[in-house]
Amino acid sequence: MAYRKVLSVLTGTDGDAATLATAFSLVGAGKGNVSALFMRHDPRDAMPMIGEGMTGSMIQDVMRSLEEENRIRSERARAAFQTACIQAGAGECRQPPGLDRVSACWEEVDGVTEDVLTGAVRVTDAAIFPPLSQELRTAVLAGMEAVLLDGGRPVILSARKPPAKVGAKVAIAWNGRTQATRAVALAMPVLLQADEVHILTVGTPKTDVERGKSLQEYLAWHGIPAATHRIEKSGTVAASVLNQCREIGVDLLVMGGYGHSRLRELILGGVTRDMLDQDEVTLLMAN
Repeated sequence: MAYRKVLSVLTGTDGDAATLATAFSLVGAGKGNVSALFMRHDPRDAMPMIGEGMTGSMIQDVMRSLEEENRIRSERARAAFQTACIQAGAGECRQPPGLDRVSACWEEVDGVTEDVLTGAVRVTDAAIFPPLSQELRTAVLAGMEAVLLDGGRPVILSARKPPAKVGAKVAIAWNGRTQATRAVALAMPVLLQADEVHILTVGTPKTDVERGKSLQEYLAWHGIPAATHRIEKSGTVAASVLNQCREIGVDLLVMGGYGHSRLRELILGGVTRDMLDQDEVTLLMAN
């Protein structure tokens, strides 16, 4: 059991290399397919932000600038894709069952980010995003949130420097809630292939740290031995979990996504958004 087809979201930035490396690592065990998706931003979407009082010539200049940015980002993304394919020994292939080795395909589309992504990810095993950069942070977060809430598949946020094998040492941030439960279920192909699995529970007024034992027993029924770690909260929950991940040497953290309403998360933050600000460990999230 392994991921056979993953969606790699490319942005034409330095993070594309990490995204593709993570994607190829995750499909390697099953000789699967990496579907690389680059989305061109429609210059017409910028019209409401241009404002009134601009002449036709000025608007044309803005549109040309946006088109040029699309072209440059597309070329960068395509170059990163071709380099990653060579490094992974992947051939380009769209038709299942594909090659007898890892394969990949390239797609470049126009459209509203959220609509394109949710439609594309529903016919893959997971969506992999680049680490958040200041340059495209808002756009990437919007895409991730759309997939997390409406895509029905896990969201994977690549570390800035992913290891050669993602998923060798896996940790599960466990609180026994619905989101974490779905994350574990959707991460099962990775958990079955992992060398080590660690269950992390942080003691908070809303979390019973003994719940980790129940998850340990459940995983054992699937032939997955797991160690449990009870973490005393020091600072934020996210910081406590991340410190434990560093101590263990984790390369992938499985966790639930937004546990509160979207509005509350966006205004107040929360564990999910705190974890998105780090780029040391690859995250696998579900909602």
